[in-house]
Amino acid sequence: MKIAIYTVIIFALLSYVFFKQKGVMEYMELSEKYSRICEENRKLAKENAKLISIIEKLKTDRSYIEKIAREKYNMIKRDEILIKIEKKGGGK
Repeated sequence: MKIAIYTVIIFALLSYVFFKQKGVMEYMELSEKYSRICEENRKLAKENAKLISIIEKLKTDRSYIEKIAREKYNMIKRDEILIKIEKKGGGK
């Protein structure tokens, strides 16, 4: 008789834990949140790898440094002349 009572109590507790509405809904919400965080983590890891590559180039590759200096900062070498061409009509 005691075994039957314990079995019913354990079954009731397990049913409550696994099938209560808030428990299942909360699990689904947390599962979705986990998926979003994992996806964001993958994107950040990819971006981080790209930035590490750029940092390494900036540390070691003089031609890359020159390219960035010319394109981004409009720097020129000695004895060069910088000519800017503006588009008509106020375009970008």
